[in-house]
Amino acid sequence: MSYSIQWDNADQTVVFQQYTDTAVKEDLYSLSKKSAEMLRSVAHTVHLIIDERPVKVTLNYTDIKFLESNVPDNQGAVVMIVNKSGLAYKKMIQDLGRTLAPKAFDQPYFAETLEEARQLLQEQFEVHYP
Repeated sequence: MSYSIQWDNADQTVVFQQYTDTAVKEDLYSLSKKSAEMLRSVAHTVHLIIDERPVKVTLNYTDIKFLESNVPDNQGAVVMIVNKSGLAYKKMIQDLGRTLAPKAFDQPYFAETLEEARQLLQEQFEVHYP
């Protein structure tokens, strides 16, 4: 297992996912399943923060379709933490993903740090952090 996943706030309105530098494609699938389980454990909207800085996640058609099939109804915005150098690629994948998997790629946002991601969720979606 080359990732971590946990609730990011006491209200359980944000799940924080983080890859390690040894992540492989199977980790994407496992992380997606675990995230869906966590979201389905509550009735309210849950946003995701995904720290992809340690790895370069390359998605193919099968990956995108799998992600789409795993999106719970209560998933909100997805904030991806990416290095500035990988931002153009991530935006391209988001555009492609929106046509193939509209639920999984519905509300994408990008940040360069965890603090920036949390701030975005606070400002845009009134997420509470202590």
